[in-house]
Amino acid sequence: MIITLCLTEVVDAQEINWPDDTAQAQTNWVLFTDGVRAKTYAEALESFRWLLNQAPDLTPTLYIQGEKLFKGLVAETGDPEKREQYQRQQLNLYDQRIQYFSDEAKVMNRKAHAAYQYYRDKPEKYAELLEVFEHAFQVSQQQFSSANLVAYLDVIRRYRKAGGSELSDEEILHRYDQLSKVLQQKSKPDAKEKQELLDKLLIATITLDCATIQEKFGNPFLQDTTQLDWAKKVIALALAYQCSDALSFMTALRTVLRYEPSVGTAKTIAKLYEIRDKPQNAETYWQQAITLAKENNEKAELWYSLAQHYQRNNRKPQAREAARKSIQQNTSKKEAHKLIGDLYFSSFDNCKGGKSIVQDRAVYWAAYEMYQRAGRSDLMQQAEQQFPTMEQIFQEDLKKGEVMQVGCWINEEVVIRPRLQ
Repeated sequence: MIITLCLTEVVDAQEINWPDDTAQAQTNWVLFTDGVRAKTYAEALESFRWLLNQAPDLTPTLYIQGEKLFKGLVAETGDPEKREQYQRQQLNLYDQRIQYFSDEAKVMNRKAHAAYQYYRDKPEKYAELLEVFEHAFQVSQQQFSSANLVAYLDVIRRYRKAGGSELSDEEILHRYDQLSKVLQQKSKPDAKEKQELLDKLLIATITLDCATIQEKFGNPFLQDTTQLDWAKKVIALALAYQCSDALSFMTALRTVLRYEPSVGTAKTIAKLYEIRDKPQNAETYWQQAITLAKENNEKAELWYSLAQHYQRNNRKPQAREAARKSIQQNTSKKEAHKLIGDLYFSSFDNCKGGKSIVQDRAVYWAAYEMYQRAGRSDLMQQAEQQFPTMEQIFQEDLKKGEVMQVGCWINEEVVIRPRLQ
């Protein structure tokens, strides 16, 4: 009676199909389950084998506890041959459980996980491992764990790398699509991380071209540009295969920026619009990047990038203003001083009035002072070569060291300096 009560507790009141030799079966059951509980796996093995041979349909718990038994034996043995035997017996155990108690979807999910742990570093087992995952996914798609979804594509990657050629690129893409769809249906917090792993594994498994990326990923995304996960997938693939010219890439970046605003994404979009010669769009995203920035040094870099943008588009007042804001955020930003100096230096033709040599060449004094702040002695010398001579200064009734106003858009005071002869 005591033994019967203990047995009932162990199997959670499940129906037990005792064999004809019930007494012997009950004794072996207690020895087996007590051994698993005490982690004396070697001692429990004989009793388990008796039960498996004499009463394979005893109860599902026989297989659940048997799985624990073989995992323990695998972990504690130092004999490679025995370890492999125990691993094989554990994998066979899942098939026997399905034979007697069905529940194939759940059990194959467990078998795939165990097979991956045991065989993922054994190329000679990759064909068998792939077969396990193919079957497991076929019968248990919705019950496939997130970890197994990633492991499945990793098995394909390993199999392909080891020389397996049965799966074409198209077939691998199809499996990737299936895995991604199942993963998207899961609401687990790690689904996003697992999808990123799937994307990386796909890139590591097959070589894609831009046309395929656009067809398989870009076009489906463009049908609904609110899909953040798809947007990230398009971006990852486009960057990996240098397909940034695709329409879907820019759209995907804007989607990511909309839902997850970041300086990096805004900068990337701005740079792409620079390349595509769309200055108004580029300006918008440079300004958005500045708005998103939090650190002063980062803001200084972004203001400087915007200043360069204005400079390239011959918008000198705006370029100077952006450079000044860069300096405000980081006073040691010498490149910004140099940029303002370049703006002044290149303004001679635009600002000269043709009435006063000194006044026309005052832009070079302004440039000189900016180059001096930038610590660029080489550029200071170039500016100095453009100064008016002492004679020209004297002829206009001006003196060295006096202050005069530079006109045009510059509108700054400068110190009169003669060109050294």
